[in-house]
Amino acid sequence: MGGSHMQKVLTFLLCIAFIAVLYVGQSHWNDKITGTSAQNKQTGTLKQGESAKEEQALMDEQLLSLTKNWPAEAAKNFKKKLAAGDSFKILFVGSPAIGTETEGVFPLVKQGLLNAYGADHLEVGLKTYNATSNYLIKENKAAEIAAEQADLVVIEPFMLKNNGLVSPANTFNDLTKIIEDVRAAKSETVFIIQPSYPIFKANIYPQQTAQLKAFAEENQLPYLDHWTAWPNANTEAIKEYITPDHKAVTEKGAGVWSRFLIEYFVHKGES
Repeated sequence: MGGSHMQKVLTFLLCIAFIAVLYVGQSHWNDKITGTSAQNKQTGTLKQGESAKEEQALMDEQLLSLTKNWPAEAAKNFKKKLAAGDSFKILFVGSPAIGTETEGVFPLVKQGLLNAYGADHLEVGLKTYNATSNYLIKENKAAEIAAEQADLVVIEPFMLKNNGLVSPANTFNDLTKIIEDVRAAKSETVFIIQPSYPIFKANIYPQQTAQLKAFAEENQLPYLDHWTAWPNANTEAIKEYITPDHKAVTEKGAGVWSRFLIEYFVHKGES
């Protein structure tokens, strides 16, 4: 009886030991699984973070490739703004030749630029004055342009408005003054010069525009020569692009001018 009792106790103890071993083993296994899954989760999160970063870097790289035609300084500043998550501001300045917020060349250009770069990365503004450049200086309108704090200013220097009223030499003085005032408020602002539209069989105006191009080159200011995209101004073909009173561009004229600007600001292809 004593031996049988002892046997039962041993069997009982063995069962307890076996259960304990099973329990410890199971706990260890669970811990291992939990640990591995937490590690996997962390690795997964890290991988997700890395792929989001890579995706962002790729998107930024694509946006930067679009700025290939820009002045180097402007492209560099755009890259800085992109890295900081800030938007870059392009301001179009000139006479009403370029249009308004809703009509003419400007809204087409604005839409083209925002489509390419996105409203998060780019702001496109407009400041026009139906006056001569002399009036702008007298009325201190340069302060209004400076207050826009633009990173890049595309200016049409009122050559057509000044025609017959302000000499090219004075036009260039006024332009220089505007550039100086704007840069005094924000030194890194980059300027690009563009002419107004061509007009049919004009005599003095094309010569003045050629002087503007020479002035831009002498002062190392990029010059957007969109006249190269228009029909020859001495031929009847130009009449479809400019209104009969020569005071504005037609839809065709707005199309050719805006396409030229969009192709400049949004570089496509490898070349």
